[in-house]
Amino acid sequence: MTVRVLLVDDQPLIRAGLTRILDPQPELEVVGECSDGDEVPEAVRRFAPDVIVMDVRMKRTSGVEALADLLAMADDPPPVLVLTTFDDDDTVAAALAAGAAGFILKDAPGEDLVRAVQAVGTGGAWLDAQVAGRVLAAYRAHGAPRVEQEARLDTLTERERDVLTLVGRGRSNAEIADELCIGEATVKTHLGHILTKLDLRDRAAAIVFAFDHGIVVSGG
Repeated sequence: MTVRVLLVDDQPLIRAGLTRILDPQPELEVVGECSDGDEVPEAVRRFAPDVIVMDVRMKRTSGVEALADLLAMADDPPPVLVLTTFDDDDTVAAALAAGAAGFILKDAPGEDLVRAVQAVGTGGAWLDAQVAGRVLAAYRAHGAPRVEQEARLDTLTERERDVLTLVGRGRSNAEIADELCIGEATVKTHLGHILTKLDLRDRAAAIVFAFDHGIVVSGG
C-alpha cells in the first residue's frame, strides 16, 4: 500500500525538502502541496491524501485552524502529522486539543520523518521524543486529575493494555493485529473500548496517555 501525502507549509524550501525526503520512498507518494492552511480543505477533496504533514505556524491560516476546518468538513478526515519547533509550546498544546495524530520536529532526521509519516498514514500515531515533554505537559494541563486517570487505567483488561502499549509505540492497527495474532477488526474493537474507558478523544490522546503513565517511554 502506498501512503498518499499532502504537504502544508508556507515556506517553499521546506516543502521542497520534505518532498526530497518522502517522495523517493517506495511506500510514500507526495500527491499535493499547500502553501497555507486555508488551502487544505480543497486539497483534501482534490488529492484524497492518506496523511497530511502540516506546519502549525503559517501566514493566513494556522495549522490548528486548518485542523478544525478539516474535522468540520468530513466524518473521517485524513490524520495530521504536525511539524513543530522547540518554541511552539502553545501551538503544540492547541494542536493536541484539535486532534493532531502526531508531532515531529522540523529538523528531525529524514528517517524519523519517513517513519512518522508511515505510522500516521497507516492509522498509527507519532510522538517525537524531543517534544514529548511539552505534549505531556499540555495533556496534563487539560486532562482529568491524575488519581482519576489511574483509576481508569485499572479498568483495562490485559489485552487492552497490550493494545494500548502498541498504540503508544506508534503501531498501526494492522501491525498490532500481526503482533498479537488477532484480527484487525478485534484491534479496532479493543481500541474503542480503551478510548471509552480512559475517556480519551482519539488515538493521539491514547499515545500521549501511554507515555504519561509509563506504559511506554521515549524510544521504548
